[in-house]
Amino acid sequence: MLRRSFLHHAGVAAPALLAAQQQRTLDPRLAELTPRPKPAIALNHLGFLPKARKCVLYRLSGGAEPREFMMREIGSGPPFRVTRPLKRVPSDLGDCMSGDFTDVEREGMYQITIAGEISVPFFIRPDVWRRTLPKAFSFYPQKRCGTAVPNVHPLCHMDDARRRDNGQHIDMTGGWHDAGDLRKWMTSALLSGTALSHMVRNLGDAWDLAGSGLGPVLDEIKWGNRYWRKMQDIDGRIFNDVAGGVRGDNSDNHWTDNQIGNEDDRYINPSKPNIVQAQFVTVQALLSQIYRSADPEYARQCVPAALRCWNANTPGSDALGLGWWVLAAVEMYRAAGDIRWAEQAASLAGRLVALQNRDFTGEQKLVRGFWRTSSDDRSPLLHHCFPGIPAIALMEAAKALPDHTDARRWRDSVRLYLDEYVLPLTSRNAYRIMPFGIFNGSPSAEKYRPLAGGLTYRYFMPVARGAHGLTSHFESFAAMLATAGRAFQNKEYTDLAYRQLEWIMGANPFGACLMTGEGMRNPYPHSRYEGLAVGAIMNGMGGNENDEPVLDTEYGFDWHTTEYWQPHNAWYLWTHSVLEGRWA
Repeated sequence: MLRRSFLHHAGVAAPALLAAQQQRTLDPRLAELTPRPKPAIALNHLGFLPKARKCVLYRLSGGAEPREFMMREIGSGPPFRVTRPLKRVPSDLGDCMSGDFTDVEREGMYQITIAGEISVPFFIRPDVWRRTLPKAFSFYPQKRCGTAVPNVHPLCHMDDARRRDNGQHIDMTGGWHDAGDLRKWMTSALLSGTALSHMVRNLGDAWDLAGSGLGPVLDEIKWGNRYWRKMQDIDGRIFNDVAGGVRGDNSDNHWTDNQIGNEDDRYINPSKPNIVQAQFVTVQALLSQIYRSADPEYARQCVPAALRCWNANTPGSDALGLGWWVLAAVEMYRAAGDIRWAEQAASLAGRLVALQNRDFTGEQKLVRGFWRTSSDDRSPLLHHCFPGIPAIALMEAAKALPDHTDARRWRDSVRLYLDEYVLPLTSRNAYRIMPFGIFNGSPSAEKYRPLAGGLTYRYFMPVARGAHGLTSHFESFAAMLATAGRAFQNKEYTDLAYRQLEWIMGANPFGACLMTGEGMRNPYPHSRYEGLAVGAIMNGMGGNENDEPVLDTEYGFDWHTTEYWQPHNAWYLWTHSVLEGRWA
């Protein structure tokens, strides 16, 4: 089966998704397999910080309900054993028994037993998350394109690329292979540039507990930026992708002979989506800041590239695009210190706030505060990769411009979104994950869960939209909630950020950890060219027509749920840089 691309900017379905949109189920091969029994215990496989909220879930499937769990230390420490009660938690994704052990702060390695089932081993320790960052970062050097990567692939794609429209060859070597394929999309690459820059800014040398310093990260960002700068056309604007195919198809997803001018040369997509332009400005402004002391000359080169792009574009009217343009203006203000950038950021933030649904819609008083898709489209904003960007942008604006007359309005907008939209929706399931979003009625012939007043919601993408996994959706909300936890000193937001991450790291109905090289029951990844990549993160749980979670645990090589995608690693690093980093 050909691997389809994901949606690369808000509101536009890539042509390569058309076939996927017509599918009513996942790969039919999966239906022929007999699934292995799912574990009843759902628990974060990494473990927990000593001072963090800690819980275990036990999925109910009929029969007697267990009333307690036993937790014991299995490492080399002194004997430790406690028994704690379980309580029933009604949940959209299946009723559960929930047990809390937040008060256990003793460092060690543990297991939990419930009704005869034993959990995966897990840690309680201060570095339980931080120690995974080098693995997550290692995704990038493993995915380098335009060079030989030892033990991964030989020299590749030295003939990238020719324009789709006129066949002109332009040097587009470099960058990173995006996913379990060999293509190079700017939306995901520039998200990675943003995330890695935040990691440098927030964590500094502390990103790696082994003490490797920032050198490897700064070198890797420069590698990526060589490609991103090549993608800037003479008009200042940024091309969309290399190797995305002729019409978004799979035709460019192949190795080449590295000889320019042959039929296997891949294509440049000359389209220039607005969101890519905002991302490019954001990244160049960030790079001008993080290289200021390490490489001042390199830092000085970044702002002119950002300015050329800014001056060649006009921000649109959609919520996601405006979020990225707010971030672009904020980072340009931080990079250049010019008050005119502060004025741009404030103006764009005002336009973004104006897209917020501040009143209750329909005949319901349950949720409000969500963003409309655009000034022309009043439907609730939905996106599988960037849903946290509008709120993150407003918080960054308020942090950069704390004395601005509208700063309180920006913060209030985020609080409304969190308290009257995010919290009510996450409370409807025991895992506390954020649903994909709300809808007006039932747009397609599949299950939409009733909310109130004609509004419905789904945890997973409608099958009619492609139904791939939502790891980046959950991580984007995690980054937004982590940022809000720091901005508002609100532990509930921080705890909820961790719950999104715990779902990805094993606290899910399949008991599967989605990062290769960590945890247990890792699905085999859809990575057809390079195989296993330690630290890479998979698409994760998608949904069927009944909005039930699905995951290929039977080696079906199903791209929808098990393919590595670059944005997952980007959001993972960005989120942890906020959770464990500086907040100045």
